[in-house]
Amino acid sequence: MRENTFIDIHSHILPVVDDGSRTLEESLEMLGQAQREKIGTIILTPHQKPGSRCLTTDRVKEKICRLKEEMKKRQISMELYPGGELFYSHDLVKWLEEGRVPTMAGTDYVLVEFMPDEEWNYMRSGIDRLLCAGYRPILAHAERYDCLYRQLSRAKELTLIGCFLQVNSQSVTGAGGWTVKRMTNALLKEGIVHFVATDAHRAQGRRSVHLQKCAAFLERKYGRPCAEALLFRNARALLENREIEEI
Repeated sequence: MRENTFIDIHSHILPVVDDGSRTLEESLEMLGQAQREKIGTIILTPHQKPGSRCLTTDRVKEKICRLKEEMKKRQISMELYPGGELFYSHDLVKWLEEGRVPTMAGTDYVLVEFMPDEEWNYMRSGIDRLLCAGYRPILAHAERYDCLYRQLSRAKELTLIGCFLQVNSQSVTGAGGWTVKRMTNALLKEGIVHFVATDAHRAQGRRSVHLQKCAAFLERKYGRPCAEALLFRNARALLENREIEEI
């Protein structure tokens, strides 16, 4: 892992596997952007929807190897790790144990998502199941869920039982809209966000790779130690499969 660079734990840069990068060329352009944004390490997290669209850990690693070969030709230097954004279902624990879907960089951490309008009881139960199976769940783009927006204390409850929260960099800066920005900053003020990541899907537009503007905002608003934890220190603990320290 590279010092003095950001670690992005949520991205859709692998080409032609989900609704992210559409071509190898676009993936390379996104990686070039990441390098300019001072991102030195990325966990590649294609959507994994059990029953319809899944890549095993081995397949993700295989695609990363091919991508690295092309990166060398373009002189793009960056560390890449396998992962997945796992859409929750009752079979998710089984598929994790069978290796049909990947954890984050081979650790106990898993990046999990739900439908934006998912019911609270279902989300809470799903997180519980992952925790009971020995995994450390990270709730992807926590600012998007209606059930948490309506009652912020639920987000805090998730963190108290052992779940971690990730928000998108564009949500922090307001590029995702006012409602999302308001929720994101409410979570940040509560001190219950653990990761800020790009969730990048495209080489151009709102969903491209942006992190420096967000980093500057976090440092100005919440202080350097908080910004470092959200953009580097917690992610380093993840990659080393360690417990995340309190911010």
